[in-house]
Amino acid sequence: MRNLPINQNLNLLIFLTFIPLLTIGCPGGGGGGGGAAFALMGLGGGGTDVSAPKLEITYSGVVRESGATINLGSEPMNTTNGKLASLTIHNKGTATLSLPGSPIVTLGGTDKDDFQLTQPNQSTLAPNTSVTFTLRFKPVSTQGSKTANIRLETSDPALSAFQLTFTATAGAPAARLEVSQSATEIVSNGSFNMGSVEEKSSGSAIQFTVRNTGSLASTLGNPMVESSDTQFTVSAVSAANGSSLAKDGSFTFNVTFSPANSTPTAKSTTITVNATPSNFLFTLNGTATIKPEPNIAISHNSSSFTSGGTIPTFGAFWPGTTSNAKSVTITNNGTATLTGLAVNEQSGDTDQFITSAPGSTTLTPGQSTSFTVTFSPSANGAKTAVVRVTSNNGNNGVASSADITVEGTGKASSAVSVSWIGAKEKAPNDTDGGYKVCYSKAVDFNPSDVNGTTIFCDTVANTGGTTPTTKVISVNTYGIWYIKVYAFGKYNTTGGIPSSQISINVPST
Repeated sequence: MRNLPINQNLNLLIFLTFIPLLTIGCPGGGGGGGGAAFALMGLGGGGTDVSAPKLEITYSGVVRESGATINLGSEPMNTTNGKLASLTIHNKGTATLSLPGSPIVTLGGTDKDDFQLTQPNQSTLAPNTSVTFTLRFKPVSTQGSKTANIRLETSDPALSAFQLTFTATAGAPAARLEVSQSATEIVSNGSFNMGSVEEKSSGSAIQFTVRNTGSLASTLGNPMVESSDTQFTVSAVSAANGSSLAKDGSFTFNVTFSPANSTPTAKSTTITVNATPSNFLFTLNGTATIKPEPNIAISHNSSSFTSGGTIPTFGAFWPGTTSNAKSVTITNNGTATLTGLAVNEQSGDTDQFITSAPGSTTLTPGQSTSFTVTFSPSANGAKTAVVRVTSNNGNNGVASSADITVEGTGKASSAVSVSWIGAKEKAPNDTDGGYKVCYSKAVDFNPSDVNGTTIFCDTVANTGGTTPTTKVISVNTYGIWYIKVYAFGKYNTTGGIPSSQISINVPST
């Protein structure tokens, strides 16, 4: 086939491709004729991809093309660590990538002495693997603009050599502060997250390290470290205010996040490290979460007494009797357990009231309990007492106290209205006549035995005209009282025959 003209070769290819299309449905001949037909078909198709390596280099997460220039910024002269640039070599291909140079990466350029190169630790990379190397800018000669380049050889068939140029500025010797938290560096005017802490609580103290990475000493301020928000407290500063921080020197300080409340939930502060020639500022952020807390609620007949107050009076009761109980409900409306619940008669006529203990001294969120107060006077007159409800943490996490005033009256008398049919006694309508209303708790008492202690008589005097036939008497205790009425006159002062005895039951309330 090599000796055939181009056109003849093309005709033969078409012919050979056409044969299996005509015979594809026929059985293969001995020795695999069908297989030959398929082989001829393959001759007309495209070839498979060839495995190959592919070089890719990134800096700061960005792919850099060969020939590109990277500016590393400025760096004071004669610093210990200089400015570090980390580069990563990737093999994005499907075959092993070789880096055959010796050394693997070479450093050149006018100012190469102001740069330090650290070699990658391997010269071959399998597909989808990577290796890093670093370039450190450490100016030591003169100030001003500096330039260097790096170059490496590669087995990438599309890129046999790769080169990058680096520029940087060598500044005057100076102090320079850097702040870090553990292995995390915090850039100037950057931020660090302190995490979440419950309101009215304190998180763990977090330690920060300040280093002088410049080439001259720095003078620290007074105060050395400040926080703009009191919810972030600076403590444990390991250097003295106004002291000098030498080149490569360091000190530490702690910050504790203690949110006062959860509104707003996001909190922040500016931390300032005061120093000469320049301060270092950064932001600390934190999140305040709602702290589970109990919240006491006190009520009686659907009215709130959480802050105290006076519940409706018990009314009047005879000494020696007891009122119905008034119930007071205590509820935990918070989100944490309420503890140390207690009810005590605090002051006043505490011996005239009976107060029960609450059903529980501990209330889980949403749980309620109650206590009762009854009035049991031992003497007449107005009675008042103060019942105090306390808890260890019912006021949103702190102790609570509410004074509830209870009132009642010890009854001294009860009014009874007595009426009768007028009776004629000799001269009953004379001004010296009238009626006697007598009453006693003794059955069949004799009105003539009136003594003002067990037997009482009230006079209904004739004031002229028709003598009244009603009288409101006042009894001094409850129970059954017996009443008799008789008329008396000018000429019969002892009175006539009393009326029939009647009785009335005076209630205890």
